[in-house]
Formats: sequence, C-alpha cells, structure tokens
Amino acid sequence: MQVGIGISTKNEPSLAIEEAFWQAKIQISSSKPNVCFIFSSPEFASPLLLKKIYPYLLDIPVVGCSTLAIFYNSHIYRHGVLVLLIQMEGVNLSVGVVKEIKKKGSLIAGEELGKELLKNFKSSQRDFAMLFCDGLLDEGSQLLRGLQERLGTSFPIVGGSASDNLRFLKTYLYFNKEILTDSAIALLWGGKLNFSLSFRHGWKPVGKSHTVNEAKGNLIKKIDQKPAVELYQEYFAKDNFELKKDLKLISSLYPLGIYLEGEQEYLLRNIRSIQDDGSLICQGDVPEGSTVKIMIGTKQTCLLATREATEELKENFFSLPYKKKMDLVFSWSSTSRYILLKREAEEELNIIQKILGENIPLIGIYTYGEQAPLKAITYQGKTHFHNQSIVLLAL
Repeated sequence: MQVGIGISTKNEPSLAIEEAFWQAKIQISSSKPNVCFIFSSPEFASPLLLKKIYPYLLDIPVVGCSTLAIFYNSHIYRHGVLVLLIQMEGVNLSVGVVKEIKKKGSLIAGEELGKELLKNFKSSQRDFAMLFCDGLLDEGSQLLRGLQERLGTSFPIVGGSASDNLRFLKTYLYFNKEILTDSAIALLWGGKLNFSLSFRHGWKPVGKSHTVNEAKGNLIKKIDQKPAVELYQEYFAKDNFELKKDLKLISSLYPLGIYLEGEQEYLLRNIRSIQDDGSLICQGDVPEGSTVKIMIGTKQTCLLATREATEELKENFFSLPYKKKMDLVFSWSSTSRYILLKREAEEELNIIQKILGENIPLIGIYTYGEQAPLKAITYQGKTHFHNQSIVLLAL
C-alpha cells in the first residue's frame, strides 16, 4: 500500500485543492491510486473543489465530506482541505452512493446502497464497509439497518456523518464531481488487506433509569409519561429558556445513554434542540420503549477512552495473521469531543500517535455521528450509530 497525503489552508477552493492534491500525488510517485478521499471545512464545499482535480483522476473514485475540522497527525485544521490518495495491490474496492434519502426513506436507501456495493464488487471475500452520510439525517440508524440487510447483520461497518461549523444547517458529501446533501456514500473493501477497528466514548451513566414512551426517529416526545425535556429540567433545575441557552455544553457533557441488553457500552445521543412542546431532537434515532439514562463525561474519561480504543486497535492489529505494519489510521471523532476537550483536543491525537507510533499517518474528521460495532474486537453484534465517540480504523 502506498499513501499520499496533502493539506492546504489557502482561501480559494480551487487553489487549495490543487495544492493538496499535488502534495499527495508526489508521495505515491507514478502509481495510479485506487481511491481519492477529500475532507474539507464547510466553506470549501464548492463545485470548483472537485472539478479542478477530476481530470487528473479520470475513473478513480473520489469520496469525502465536509467537517467541523480535519486532523492530520497531531494537528487540527478548522480551515482547510485534505486529500488522501491510496494505491493498493491485491485489494478489491467497490464504491456506491444513494441520493434523496428523505424521499426514499432511510431504510430503503440503505438497502439500495448495499445492493449497489455488492453489484460492483468483483470478489467473494468481503472484509468491511466504510460509510459517509449526511450529518443531518433524521434516521441514520435506519440507513445503517438497511445497509446491514444487504451486507449482513454482523458485518463490520465503520464511518461517520458529515458535519458543518456547529450551525446544523447543511453538511456536504463529495462523490466524484458532485457535491451532495441528503445522501450517503459507502466503500466495500476486501482482498489482501489487514485491518483493525476500535470504538469508545468514555461517558458513564448517572442516576436512575427512564423509559422513552413516545418517539419517532430522532424526536423524543415523552419520557416517563412526561414531556421529554422535563428529564433535563429536573436534573439541572433549569427552565426551557436556560436549557436552550446552555444546550451545546449540556448536550456535550450530559447526553442521553440508551441501554442495550448484552452490551457493555451505552449508545449515546446528543440533544440537538428543544421544541416548544418539550420534545427533544436528538443527533440520531432513539427507539420507542428504550431504557435511557443521563450520562456524564469529563476530559479525563474522554481521553482515557481514547487510550483504551487505541490500545485495543494496536493489540487487535498485531494479532492478525500475516501482519506487517500499519500503513494508515483513519479516525472519526464526535464534534462533542472537540467541544468538551477544547484546547486539549490535540492531546487526544498525541495519545493515539504515542501508542501507535508517530511514523504512522493519522487522518481524521469531526462528525455528527459515528458508525462502528460495539464489540469491535470480535466483530460480533451489529454496527450501531453513535454520538460522542471516537472510532479508529487501521489498514
């Protein structure tokens, strides 16, 4: 595997993408890449971004998304464009896209995406799938469920949802020459490829359990037979006005945790907004009938989770047969972790690099939702849609 990485912070999209592309291209010499990834801060989401470099790539798939910030090794870029070129031998790769998810329904869209991946895959050995989707989908879990209907319930899927600059207005996906919203892109990988993945969040449950009595998609109307917001009103002794004013911080530190029987980790859900009727809009689906708790996280527990995830990733990778070396590590990290860690966000990257080695390229984005199996070591159990989490993938 050869990896080329370029990054630019120039203000003009066409100049930035060109600089980043040629930085990456020169690192893989004359080899033709198998895939091109593009990640950018939201202000670069212009058609010029893709049209500028597409003539150099021709039939090579281009995938990527917008993000609050890009991280590359130990540096975080709130303004910039990153280009990743990967050249592989003996690896099979299929790329698929589904558009107009709201019109089709998330479940059907996921099934369509899985069908397209399998149709284009030219090998019987499938290892894992990588997913990028619109960060403002109401039913991201249903999209994932539809994809699993085609690929398999326990088939490992890893990825994240695009983000913007925390305004929650519009997120963007990059696919060949198109800039998309209301869409999802997936890559199916297989062949002579070693990979390892891990996941953690670091938030712990507090207080008693509660029952979600009325919910649809990412909207919770009733908890314990009362307007959902009352759970937070009682816990913080604040009214709606005060909760809305401090919602970004409260949601980051105290998300809802969904209990899943047989699993060690809770699924986390950020509260994105509070409706006038007391309903809560979450960053991800919450099934009706769920048992939930308020969760608490600190900088210390957040960074400890990162350490645990990285150590798991390393242990799992080097226990694989025919192990050689890590060529690349992807990371999808929740925007809530960035909000919580603030100036210490780079410390999270330093932890990963110290454990894996500073010579291994680390590329990541901040997301509005992450996808990974809960039991990552054995790949047992289905992939879930997460919040507040960090997901790592080593190739």
